[in-house]
Amino acid sequence: MRSLPILLPAAVIRARACPLASIRQIRTWRLRFVEHTAGAERLPRPAGWSDVVAARAVPRGPAVELAGDGFRAVWDAPHAVEGPVRLRGELVVDPLDGLETTGRIHRLRLLTETVRERAPGERVVALTARDLSAVPKTVDEGRDRGVLVDLEIGPELGVA
Repeated sequence: MRSLPILLPAAVIRARACPLASIRQIRTWRLRFVEHTAGAERLPRPAGWSDVVAARAVPRGPAVELAGDGFRAVWDAPHAVEGPVRLRGELVVDPLDGLETTGRIHRLRLLTETVRERAPGERVVALTARDLSAVPKTVDEGRDRGVLVDLEIGPELGVA
């Protein structure tokens, strides 16, 4: 069994477009892979949240399906690609266009951006994580980035 970190964006929570979910429940999420762009700001990530995804790319019309170890996600690849890939980015819940992945929720963490002043005129943005027992019904629009869902995936769950 392995853990797959996926981001449930604050916008999806605010739109109430995600299922109610709490720790230990088996849920199906629709996933999209969002690749990091060159020069994009990368905040330090909480422990266990990797930004590297290894999968097999399969062309599916204008998009690409990523089939990894126990997960599937759609990827808007910048060019035609097929075969094994290793990408930097994150798996994000996309209830409209993502591909289904089922697993048991192992951990939920609310990701909040905090800004502090290190020196006069010098601001530092950090990402903090707070453990939750369930996905919240509301999030702070200005500060919360979303919920990091650690999803246990694998044949041991007895789900397809």
